Amino acid sequence: MPYTPIVKRHYKYKNIAACLAVCLLLILGLTSSCSNRALNRAKADPETKTVNSSAPTKEKKEEDKKITENYRYEKLDNKQISSGDLVLVNSEHKFEGTVGETDTLYQYLFNDNGTQVMYASTTMLEADKKALEAINGLVSEYYANSSDGTVMIYSAMDTPDGSAPEFDECATGLTFDLLTYDQATGSYPTFTGEGTYSWITANAWKYGLTLRYPADKTDKTGNAFVSNHFRYLGVPHTEIMSQNGLCLEEYLEYIKDYTFEKPYSILADDGNSYSVYYVKQGKDRTTKVPVPQDASGNDYSYSISGNNYDGFVVTVNLTAENNVTQQAEPVVQDESSSQAAEGETEQ
Repeated sequence: MPYTPIVKRHYKYKNIAACLAVCLLLILGLTSSCSNRALNRAKADPETKTVNSSAPTKEKKEEDKKITENYRYEKLDNKQISSGDLVLVNSEHKFEGTVGETDTLYQYLFNDNGTQVMYASTTMLEADKKALEAINGLVSEYYANSSDGTVMIYSAMDTPDGSAPEFDECATGLTFDLLTYDQATGSYPTFTGEGTYSWITANAWKYGLTLRYPADKTDKTGNAFVSNHFRYLGVPHTEIMSQNGLCLEEYLEYIKDYTFEKPYSILADDGNSYSVYYVKQGKDRTTKVPVPQDASGNDYSYSISGNNYDGFVVTVNLTAENNVTQQAEPVVQDESSSQAAEGETEQ
């Protein structure tokens, strides 16, 4: 048999093997390249499945632990659901709660320098003290920015003796109706919230105030647009509402998604860190509401308001210097966290 053909076949097989090796190297190279590109995309896109984007940051974990690690329960009579800064009062929910500490309007017409920054239909108007401090702060800043002292408080509480209509939120002492005062003509033009006055409407949230019946929320409030009616709700609630474009009706439903275990946390414009959460009303006479404490067993500064229909909203100021020593004996914490979130009912 001739020798030459055998040699040719031998080289043929070697060429095939070489080609296969090259192909294998190319495949490995492409795989490595694809893996690198996928990794780079994962770094650039935090929502890709190769990165655990749902894991909270260390800071967030510490914040959650801070509010839930130490706590006590505060037992509330369910009648208190009708009291507080966040009570909803409208044609479906009448006001049956108590008004907070009130004061007369006169001293709140002046700024810290003693300059009169607004007028009143009568200096004997009475309202919740927190609300008066808020409107004074708002109008004082407006005056400082504009040198315009024409704002007038026309009405606040309907009747200081507590006989206001049950379905009128003015009975809460937390509302103000504004007019303007034209000194030159002695007239009282309507406060439209337009022009220079638009600053007041746009910045009211910084002071815990909100335009109660905005033009774009008539389907939610069930009330026509009112340009001059402001309601005090408190910080940080009005800031959360402003950020999310919510009226009071919407906000009270929105905040139900936030519990003691998973509160709404916000570093507010006033420099304080707040946690806000909802506790459902108990089925019987009382509701246990969890109140967070620091590592030393002191309460954080907090408030509890009923929403006037099915539960309570807790507002906690987590800024350390606001902590207060808890005098009452705390409830033994042997209940589950789910009970803390929902509120335990007692006979």
